[in-house]
Amino acid sequence: MSGHKNFAVVGAGVTGSFIVRQLLKDKAAGTVNEVVVLTRKVSLVLDTTVDGDAKLIPVDYSNKTSIKAALAGVDVVICTIAGSALGAQVGIAEAAKEVGVKLFVPSEFGGITEGETEGIFGAKAGIQNQLKALGLPYALFYTGNYADYIWAPFLALDIRSGKVSVGGDGDKQIPYTSRPDIARYLSYVLTHLPAEQLENRSFKLTGDTKSFNEIFKAYEAKTGKKLEVTYIPVSELDARIAANPHDICAYLQKVWATAGPVWKSDNHLYPDWNPSSVIDSIMAA
Repeated sequence: MSGHKNFAVVGAGVTGSFIVRQLLKDKAAGTVNEVVVLTRKVSLVLDTTVDGDAKLIPVDYSNKTSIKAALAGVDVVICTIAGSALGAQVGIAEAAKEVGVKLFVPSEFGGITEGETEGIFGAKAGIQNQLKALGLPYALFYTGNYADYIWAPFLALDIRSGKVSVGGDGDKQIPYTSRPDIARYLSYVLTHLPAEQLENRSFKLTGDTKSFNEIFKAYEAKTGKKLEVTYIPVSELDARIAANPHDICAYLQKVWATAGPVWKSDNHLYPDWNPSSVIDSIMAA
């Protein structure tokens, strides 16, 4: 056991709400002592998390004194803030270091970012470098795509509309993990592995591995509905990114279209995990 019992989750929206729910379940089971939720909007937390014994603290992320007060007595900080606010993690990490936080989990929860220099992946890699410079122990959690979330219009993957678009030929194998499964894995590993096995390393989760074409075929078989699939050349995605570096749809579509070999997962660290498949996650969403 790591000895980590007290957790702070920064943000409780798309990703954080699931982690808060799981930590509260584990608190009820006795493996977690305290769950603190830091957010700019308490009303958002109340809307997106389940009822439970979580301590909700509105924080000014530009005020280190405010952050330090909220993190007093916390063992592990888990950041889940969105890409546009990634830079706020630096001040949070500095405050965490000063109050004796033992482990910092930055907002990763996607593809491998170590060594990247461009786009949102480059921004995440920059945070890692700053954590190293601070000397604050950290753990990175790479999850692949959110199996229960990415099927949305903003990524041109609104599968339930019957029309989807993908970069390249759609045949690249890509890892997926649903948010409930991510939360279960994260909570288990952080409370069960020895502290020295958590520090300054990455964890690669794989709930399922499929190509877009395989997922579309499975969806059609499951629902009896034919999908209209548009394939976007990588050159077109490059042009979109050059015209608008903040085009997150084009950026991620290119990442998926040019993905390398699928990583070797760390699923074995949670023997009873049994994550959901992509198609089951889609149908359950």
